[in-house]
Order: sequence, then C-alpha cells, then structure tokens
Amino acid sequence: MTLQIYRGRCWKLPDDVSSDQLIAAQHVFEFSPDVLRKHLLHEVRPEIAGEAQPGDVLLAGENFALGSVHSHPFLAMKAMGMGLVCRSISRGPYRLSVFMGVPLLTADRDTYEAIADGDRLEVDFTAGTIADQTTRRQHILEPLPPFLIEIVAAGGGLEHARLQQGGR
Repeated sequence: MTLQIYRGRCWKLPDDVSSDQLIAAQHVFEFSPDVLRKHLLHEVRPEIAGEAQPGDVLLAGENFALGSVHSHPFLAMKAMGMGLVCRSISRGPYRLSVFMGVPLLTADRDTYEAIADGDRLEVDFTAGTIADQTTRRQHILEPLPPFLIEIVAAGGGLEHARLQQGGR
C-alpha cells in the first residue's frame, strides 16, 4: 500500500515547537477536526489555518511536539491534508502522527536547512523523497517502515484495524 504524493507549500517551523503551541491548551476538550484545524499553530504561524492547502507540508526543526502528548494537532493536520517532515520527534507524537494518519519523515540537518519556508515541494512519503520544485534540489530520507505506511495509507490506526477485520 502506498501513500499519495504530497504536492504543496512548505510551512517551515523552528526547533522546539511544543504540543501546546501546535494547538493551545484551551482546545483540549475539542475533538472536531474541522474546529481544530482553525487553531493549528495559531500562536506560531496564525496564517496556516486560513492559507494551508491539502498537500502542504509542515517542515519542523528538532523536538517537534515536545511537552504534553495529545492527538489534537494530528487530527487538525489530517483534516487539512498536511504531511509532516521534522528534524526530530519523540516517540509519543511520532506514534500519534501514524495513528491519526498523518504521514511523516525525519529529516537530517542539511535537508532542513536547504528547504525554505514557502518552497514548493513534492514529497513521496513512501519512498522517502523530497523534490524541492523551487530550488530543483532532491532530498532522500529514510521512509517509514512498510507496516507504518500501511496504517497511514489506511487513514490511521482505527481505519487500519477496520480493514484488518474485513471492513466492519
């Protein structure tokens, strides 16, 4: 099973963006993806909620989603059709990204530094490639293992489990 290739704008974020900066704590009891998407990165990049398009990619620095671990940012990203490339992410947010159906790659420093905010990207999460259409540079990263790609491609953990049970 493969994922679609994401084609869109790069939204570059710095290091150490906390999960509470991804979606503010006052929205912790909100679970509607359509509402959560309006609050994604409101404190860091308020324009994302109104301007991001399906196929766009968040490019984050080190320690992405640090701090408290909750699913809200990943629900919002999935609803927006966004992918994630980051320098580093701890195990809890990594697992939530996969479980919620948000494709991700981990980038090395050179890749992170070579891609600018606003660049047009073509990201193949299955192959682990990023084609920067703005600079014409290619970046090759390690993709997710095939079993995790299956979960993301199914739309997340719950959808994957339903498919494994015959679609019930």
